[in-house]
Amino acid sequence: MTRLILSALNAPAFVLLVAIAVAIQSSLFNSYPLLYFQPDVVLIAVIWCSLRRDFTEGGILTLIFANIAEIHSGCPSGLFMISYMTVFLLVKGAVRLFVIPNLSSLIILTLAASIYWKFACLGVIYLMGLAMNQWRHTLLFALPGAVVVGVTGIWLYRWLNKFDLVTYKNARARQALEDEMQLDQEAF
Repeated sequence: MTRLILSALNAPAFVLLVAIAVAIQSSLFNSYPLLYFQPDVVLIAVIWCSLRRDFTEGGILTLIFANIAEIHSGCPSGLFMISYMTVFLLVKGAVRLFVIPNLSSLIILTLAASIYWKFACLGVIYLMGLAMNQWRHTLLFALPGAVVVGVTGIWLYRWLNKFDLVTYKNARARQALEDEMQLDQEAF
C-alpha cells in the first residue's frame, strides 16, 4: 500500500522539487557574474520527463515546469512553454531513433538540448519581434550555459534516478511491485 501511495505522489513531489529548485536558482544566481553560471534545472527535468515518463504524464509535467519557469522570469508569456515543449517533443522523438545507454550519452543529449533550447528561445523572440540584439548574447553564452547544464545534469540525473526508485516510478521498481502483488494474490 505504501508503494502505491509513493508512486502516486511522485508527480506532485517532482513538481514541488522543481519549484523549489527554480526558486533557489533564481535567487542564488541573480547577480552579474553568477548569472551566466545559472544551471537550468527545468531543462534537466524536462529531459528526464521525456526519457522516463509516458507521453501524457511527461507532457503535462513539462507544461507545469515551463509555467513555473515563466513565473520566475521576465520573459514574454508563452516563450518557455513553446521552447520547453519543443525540447520535450524532440527528445521524445530522438529516444525512438537513438539509444541512450549510459550517463555520458545522456549528458551529451543534455548539452545538445541546452544549445537547442537557447536558439529556440531566440527564434520565438525573433518571431515576436523582440530580438533586436539578443543573437549576440545567445551566441556568446550558448556553449558555457550548455556546459553548466551538463555538469549539473551529472548529479541531478543520478538523484532523479534515486528519487524514481524510492517512489517506485522506475521500471525495475514497478516490476518488483507487480511481482510482489502477484505473489500476494497467489497466496490467497
